[in-house]
Amino acid sequence: MSNDRQDDGKGDKDPKTVGIFVNTKPHTVPKGEISFETVTTLAYPTTPPGGNIGYTVTWQRGHGSKDGTLVAGQSVPVKDGMIFDVTATVLS
Repeated sequence: MSNDRQDDGKGDKDPKTVGIFVNTKPHTVPKGEISFETVTTLAYPTTPPGGNIGYTVTWQRGHGSKDGTLVAGQSVPVKDGMIFDVTATVLS
C-alpha cells in the first residue's frame, strides 16, 4: 500500500518515491506501480455515503506523456507529477 503523506507533489528527494496528485491533492507514493484500489483510497479515505459506490479513475501525464483509465484490479506505472482524477458514483 502506498504512503499517503502529503507534500508539494514533486516527491521528497527520496529516490524510492514520486509525487503525484489525486483529485488535486499532492501525495508521495513509492516508485513502481500504483493500483486502482490505492488511488481510490487516497481520493476517498472513507467510503462516501450511500450504498453501492463505484469509482471512475482517469490519469494524465503518465510515462510517455500518456493518459488513461484504471479499473478495479489494474495498476499503472507511476511517474513524478502524474495526475489522477477519481469520481465516486452510485451504482444501480
